[in-house]
Amino acid sequence: MVQGKEDTEQLPAWLDQQKFEEFIERDFSNLKKIKSFQLEPSAGKGENYTTLLLRANFELELKDGSQQSISYMAKVLPNSGNRDNVASWKVFDKERQTYGQYIPEFEQMYREAGKDITFGPRYYEAKNQPEEELIVLEDLGKRGFKNLDRQSGLDILHTEAILEKLAQFHAASAVRFELKGAYPAEYDRNVCSQEDTFRDFRETQTKAYVEAFPLYEASHLAKAVESYGSQAEDMFQAYAPQIEGEFRVLNHGDAWCNNFMFQHDETGNLLETYFVDLQMSRFSSPAQDLLYFILSSTQLDIKIAKFDYLIMYYHKKLTESLKLLKYSKPLPSLRSLHQSIFTHGDWILPIISLLLPIVLVDSSDDANTDSLMDSGGAGDKFRNNLLQNPRIIRHQKVILPWAYHRGAFEVTK
Repeated sequence: MVQGKEDTEQLPAWLDQQKFEEFIERDFSNLKKIKSFQLEPSAGKGENYTTLLLRANFELELKDGSQQSISYMAKVLPNSGNRDNVASWKVFDKERQTYGQYIPEFEQMYREAGKDITFGPRYYEAKNQPEEELIVLEDLGKRGFKNLDRQSGLDILHTEAILEKLAQFHAASAVRFELKGAYPAEYDRNVCSQEDTFRDFRETQTKAYVEAFPLYEASHLAKAVESYGSQAEDMFQAYAPQIEGEFRVLNHGDAWCNNFMFQHDETGNLLETYFVDLQMSRFSSPAQDLLYFILSSTQLDIKIAKFDYLIMYYHKKLTESLKLLKYSKPLPSLRSLHQSIFTHGDWILPIISLLLPIVLVDSSDDANTDSLMDSGGAGDKFRNNLLQNPRIIRHQKVILPWAYHRGAFEVTK
């Protein structure tokens, strides 16, 4: 997720032209000189929360006298009170390793099996990593890739495209685990906090969520959700459970609509789907990505009504890819996948009480991490915007009964 506050005065002074020169020289062997450099925010208000995403624009002159425009995407730490927390989570280290090592391995596995699959933008690895956190990626906008409107939700076509790409990614990660062994310890959790600094925030958010239940026609569920929320751990900081015999994969970890980009042809036909933002990957059941994505990012008319169908569709694509890559263990059954989704139902409350409201909220100056974490007036105003707008009310009326009937708020510990 990403910082959504556009503030050009807070562009990092250390992120200068020199940080990109080695990448430009790799892309343009006939470079004569860099004529201009401009750094600008790329994410709109309310589009990102944990990192600051910037676009570095360059005008070049080549040795043959021609002019060339190029841009790169740069991810850096946010300009917010949450900066130190994000720096401690090891998410930049994790994303560099996922882009730099695992994705190339996964793509090579498919090439060797006779299938050409690309998971995301080109990653530019610096010869010498700067002191500040920095990840540089291809600007997919240059090839026509775009996000779709988060508030509308994804239709069945784009939902299936993401589920297929997730299945391919998951399958490759599972095969690699069998071939090469465990992923590093950082991949045991989404964020690697040394201590839980978000307990007060969770209590405040859950309280505000339950207070909105009359709007959701769910007052009768308030006590159950409040009791469950009071003892639930923070899923982003939680270690992945080690369940004997459970099928496990490298999850995207932050699989909401803004972290998928789509390329269409001139007539609107979908050509390609890419991942971005792989900072919170976790090695666990694919149930995490499936719950996270379907509940947060699909259109309301398919989110619950077609939930079981979407799991079946994902399972079909998963087993196809596992077979292609010659997975050495028994294929996971559809029934076992559904069982894992119930087992990992602890994800449902943070998704529907926090992530989904963030997806559906209107863009505004206060749609940022500082407002989200604030326990005073600014935070209360933002939480009201999150939890009381007409879009979230419509979604909660459908999702809350479904979650409750699945036992998602049942205290079992």
